[in-house]
This record gives sequence, C-alpha cells and structure tokens, in this order.
Amino acid sequence: GIVFDVAREVWPERWLELKPRLLTVASWVGYDLDGRADIGWSETFHRRLVVQWRQLVHYRDTAIELSGTLLGAAPDAEALRHILELLESRLDLAVRTVEEEIEVFGRPEPDSLRRAGHMSRIARRMYAGRERRLTRAEPLIDLVERALARAADLAGSGTAAAGTLGRLAVLRAELANFGLGMAHTHVRLNATQIHNAIRREIGLEAAPDDPTHRRSYAAAVNALLDAVEPVTINFGSLLNEGASATRLMMVVAQMLKYVDATTPVRFLIAECETSFTLLAALYFAKLFGIADRVEISPLLETRKALERGPRVIDEILANPHYRAYVETTGRLCVQTGYSDTGRKLGQTVAGASVERMRMRIGEVFARHDLRHVELVIFDTHGESIGRGAHPAGFGDRLRYVSPPESRRRFARDGIPFKQETSFQGGDGYVWFFTPAAAFASVTRILEFALAPPGDEDDDPFYVEADYVAEFFTTIQFFYDAVMHDPNYAALLGAFGTNVMYPTGSRSLRRQHEPGAAVDLAHPSQLRAIPHNATLQQLGYLANTMAGAGRAIHKNPAAFRAMHASSPRFRRVFGLIAWALAFSDTDVLKAYVDTLDPGLWLLRMAYPRIEHRRFDELRAISRFIEGHARHDRLNGILRTLECDLFDMLHALAEPDAATDGVCDGNGEDGSLKVDVPATMTEDLRLLHVIRITLIQRIYMLATHIPEFSLRHDLSPEELRARILRLDVEEALEALRVIFPQDNTGGGPEDFGEPATYESDTGQSYTREHAHIFRPMGKLYELVRRTSSGVNHIIGAMG
Repeated sequence: GIVFDVAREVWPERWLELKPRLLTVASWVGYDLDGRADIGWSETFHRRLVVQWRQLVHYRDTAIELSGTLLGAAPDAEALRHILELLESRLDLAVRTVEEEIEVFGRPEPDSLRRAGHMSRIARRMYAGRERRLTRAEPLIDLVERALARAADLAGSGTAAAGTLGRLAVLRAELANFGLGMAHTHVRLNATQIHNAIRREIGLEAAPDDPTHRRSYAAAVNALLDAVEPVTINFGSLLNEGASATRLMMVVAQMLKYVDATTPVRFLIAECETSFTLLAALYFAKLFGIADRVEISPLLETRKALERGPRVIDEILANPHYRAYVETTGRLCVQTGYSDTGRKLGQTVAGASVERMRMRIGEVFARHDLRHVELVIFDTHGESIGRGAHPAGFGDRLRYVSPPESRRRFARDGIPFKQETSFQGGDGYVWFFTPAAAFASVTRILEFALAPPGDEDDDPFYVEADYVAEFFTTIQFFYDAVMHDPNYAALLGAFGTNVMYPTGSRSLRRQHEPGAAVDLAHPSQLRAIPHNATLQQLGYLANTMAGAGRAIHKNPAAFRAMHASSPRFRRVFGLIAWALAFSDTDVLKAYVDTLDPGLWLLRMAYPRIEHRRFDELRAISRFIEGHARHDRLNGILRTLECDLFDMLHALAEPDAATDGVCDGNGEDGSLKVDVPATMTEDLRLLHVIRITLIQRIYMLATHIPEFSLRHDLSPEELRARILRLDVEEALEALRVIFPQDNTGGGPEDFGEPATYESDTGQSYTREHAHIFRPMGKLYELVRRTSSGVNHIIGAMG
C-alpha cells in the first residue's frame, strides 16, 4: 500500500501500471517430512487447503469491502460494483468448495476402510468438478484488472475515490505474488527417501556415490529420464503408495492439480550430497508430469555436501536433462543450512564454509552461461547465534547469511539472484507478531535487498586468504576433537533437554532399553535445536565459541589486524563475542559439580547440620559415586576452559587495537559486546536458582521408599532418571508403584468381614504429599527458570 501511495505522487499518470513483487513468503509447516513419519500425506494436503482457504477468504473479504464502499454511489459506478460482485461470488464459491474438502482431509480416521471411503467420495466430487475449480489466479487477476480500468475512469470523473484504486492495485499485486495461498509451498524430505524410492527402478544396492557403482547408477537414472512418460494418479494412488518420496511427489502433483496450478512448489532434499539424488527427483517430477512447476533444491549442510556442493551443481548443469529443466523453470534453487552445519562444524566455521560454497556455486553458474536463469539461495537457521542468527541487528543478520562480497560477484557475473532466509519456530514468528513489528522487519529486509552490496569491496578477508583459512581450520580441528570426545557427549547428556519444556513437533526422545536409561553416546544423537539449547542451559555456548581461543592464540597480532580492518571478519567474530558475553565457565563448573560426590560429602562437614540433612547428603554422595560421571565431565570442562583462557589472554594483551565497547553492529573494530550488566547478573542468578532447585530435587529423592523390581524398573534406575532430571517419567513410574489410593472394594463387597489390610491395599498419601508432589513442583520451577535463561540469551523457541 505504501509503495502505491508513493508511486501515485511520483508518477501520477502511470502508477497503476506497477505490479510490485517486493518479496515472497513461503511455509513448510506440515510439509517438512525430513526424518519424521508422524505427518501423513492427507495432513500435508489438508494444510495446503487451509492455506488456500485463508487467502481466498482474505481476497473475498477485500472484494466485499470494496463493493460496500460503492453502495449509494452514482449510477455510473454500477458497472464497477457489478465486476466486484462477480469477483466476490467467484471467490465465495471457491471458499465453500475448499471448506468441504478441508473437513474431509483433516478428519482423523483410524479405520482404514472408512478413511478410504471418505477419500473416495470427496475425490470423485473433486474430479467431477475439476473444470469449475478455481486453480489459477489469472481469472481473478483479469476481474481485478477490469475493476481497475473502470475505477480509473470513475476517478477521472470524480466518482470513485483514489483509495479504491489503491486497494485494487494492492489486491492485484497480492494475487500475482501469492496466487491461491497465503504462502508459497516448500516440501522437504531426505535424500535417503529419494534413493529408497528409485532403488528398484535401477537396482540400487550401494550408496549412489560409491566409486564402484557411481557411473552405472548415473547411466541408469539418465536412461530413465530418456524414456520417462508421464503417468496419471488419483487420491487412491496416494493411499496405496508405500515409498515416502514417491508419495510426496504425488501429493505435490495433486496440490498443483486441485489447489494452485500456477505457483511453483519447492521440493527440498535434505542431506543431498550427489547429483544422482537430484536426477532421481527430476525423474519422479517428470513421471508425474509436474517438472515445469516443481523447484528441486538440494540442501547442502553436511560436511560432505559443503565440500561437494559446487561439483554437484556443476554435474547437474552439465546433464542435458537437468539443464533443460532449469531453463524451463527459469530457476536453479539451492538450500543451505546453518543449524546442522553449525552443530557439526561449529557455527563460525559453518558461516565461512557456506559463504565459500556460495561463491564457488556462483562461479559454476557463470561458467555454464545461465544468465537467463535465476539463482535462488535459501538459507535456513534458527534465531539464536548457535543456529546462525546474527545477534547484532537485522542488517547484520541478513549480511551474515548473504555476504556483500558474494552478492557483488553475482552481479559482476550477470547472475540474476534471489536471496531467501528463514524465520523459524516460535522465535522466528516474534519478528512478525504485531503489525508494527512486521512492518519494521519487512522494511529492514527491503532496505537490505534493494541497496547495493556496500563498500566492502577491499575487505582483507578475501585477500589474505591464508590467514583466514588457517583461522577457521584451527577452530574446526578443535571443535572436531570436542565433538568426538566422549566426555562432551556425557556433558550434553548429563541433564540433556530435561531442564526445558518440550519444544517443536520433533522434540528429542531418548532411546531406552526396557526400564534402563542409556547415556548419550555421541553428540550426533542430538538434533541441532536441543544441542544448541542444552549448551545455553549449561551456561557455555561451545558450538559458537569452541576453538576460537586456540585460533586467536596462534597469532594474536594477525587476529587483531584482521579484526580491525575486515568488516566480514568482524561480523563473523561478532557471534563469538556475543557467545562470550553469555558464557561462564563458573556456571558450567557449578552444574558439573552438582554431580560431584565429593561436593556433597564436603557439605556433611558443616557444623550443626541436622541429622536428616546429614543422611540425605551421604545418600546422594554414595549414589553419584556409583555413576562415576563427574571425572568425565571435569575432563571436557578443562578442555573448554583452556580454550577460553587462550582467548581471554590474547584479547587482554596490552597492544590491543581498541579496548572500546562494541555497539553491537560490528563496525567499530572493537572486540567486546555491550551487554547490560543487569542481563548477565540476572542470568547468573537464574543459574544459581536452578542449581539450588536441582539439589533440592536430589535431596527429596533420597526419601523415596525402596521397592522391588516392578515394571522393568529398579530403584537404582529410578534414581538414575532423577539424577538426569528425567523427573516426569520418574514421577509417572512412582505413581504406579506407590498408588495414592489402592484399597479396592470394601469388605462388604465380598459378603464377609475382613480386618486384614495387605501391602497392596495400603495408601501412599504421605509419600505423594511430602515427596512426589513437591518434587514435581520443584521440577516445574526448574523448567520455568530455563525459559528465563532462553529469553535473556535471545532464543525463545
């Protein structure tokens, strides 16, 4: 609306010719099937129908409102009102049609026969009415164009207000940008699912990149592409399909057939490390006749994918089938991820690696002379620094994932380029939670996208490549050693995600043998979100900081020179500086010492300690001693402390370039981050409170009565759960083992009196009142405290 207001002032005769496409919005909520089996195909299709329905309602309400402004207007406005009423009626019919389908596809039906019956009935109705369905935005745009032309005539005669013209122009732009949905559609699955789907077609027995089979597999998939003939499908085909990748491509085909036939669907493939995977996906797109409207996109975020990414792009562009495909769609789409990459490589190494890959892909793109094809790079990350969101401000957030130098090189080589970035989870929505916040966020995005890359063309980050490469390689080697240190896995698993409320629809569930807990064997068992969150809760952001001390300590003078002269280096180091401001080895040590049997034993030496407390401390010390975990945790603590002290010593040297306080934008060359003292004080206080709560839970646990092995759970295993703060499951088991009221029927129910009361008939009301319920309340406070930690650090999801 603002664009049209300004355009009307600048070009009063031509402003209605504008059809702005300033930005797009996409969603994968309900469409992301990577590593999960809890979203059925009907749920995915249902979500797409809901997204369509909400946007159609918005379009219809706009038409109704515009038509209402013309009531009582001059007779020459009748033609305009008639056009708007046609638009309203067309949209109203589409809304009612979609409402019926939403009800069926969103209905949970465990009985497979009844479900098939419901699907069959709605599918027959949809197919019979396909000619009348609204699956293209063009008919609506045509009506809006007619309304605009008529309204312009009326405005010239003074009948219609300029506001009506502006609203119609905005409606036309919305229809052109978003089609028949609130957002574009991104579906996602894993490369392994693609391989499984095509396995029988080509006799895939080894990995696609196995050197002993690679060429024959490539030849086989090319032969499939040579001969592929499109097939037809229906909703029954989806019900009967077992391969998840094939089924998802079929869902996309049905979306394009019945929901929106013109807006392309992005088909993201996680852990894509070979060109074979992309060619296999193209085969399925051609098989179902939708290759011209599906944007196949590799997600390059594993270490192997980051190294191979440019070569993969080179190979697919050299393939005649894939080259013809991107020329037809007009786009080559690539996805990069800072979340898993940061977890595996360390966040700063991830940032440098993704940037290097972007530039190499640009070189490949230019070499293949595809200047008429748009390069789209979609960067995904969470909101915290540990998952790739720069903390210094919106401009730095965008420049971090889309560096000015890469944009400058794309422009130099004549590559049409579109940047996409993610706002994920509960924290991501915060940026758009109110109209004012959304307006500010969109404005900052447009400022970044429409402005030239900037004046950083002489950045030494790209000139002094040897130092930069060695700096990040040093970090990566250190972080690799940490990741493969079993003590680091022990640290992550000490409390794990148990201190937090479950978040997201893919929350971590530990794998157990019957009744017994198993320690985390390797950090790779944790997804990126809980890995990052666990480090925040332990008070040390190792996935962002680890290794930086060793890299700086190697050559402090070179580091200071690079930091002072390179905007890009400062921007990357800004993550480390921010992490340093919120990391505290004293806090980490306090959590580690909570599992130190000697600490509990030392407390027994306090004078005048009451007898009950004395026994509690001794019981906790003995039990922790049996787990022998503290020495392992101390080992990784010393490793991280040594790296931190290297950094602090190097940064504190007297020949520092500056000792000012950074204003947060990374522009003044300083090494510090200005964090209000109250924030760090509150953060330490929250950790103190939570450690106190944890210790109180341990002390209450010493009063749990002994019990025989029940429900595949021993007293030792129960205490081990509580030690890891798996309190919810422990309390659930205790409620079964020690029922609060288990007296059964009264004596009169059995015809004769009985005064004997068996053990199983006893009530454990006292244990519930004095142990179990208080433990549950303390645990609730532990998790509430964790939410406070999240908010201070800046990751709320």
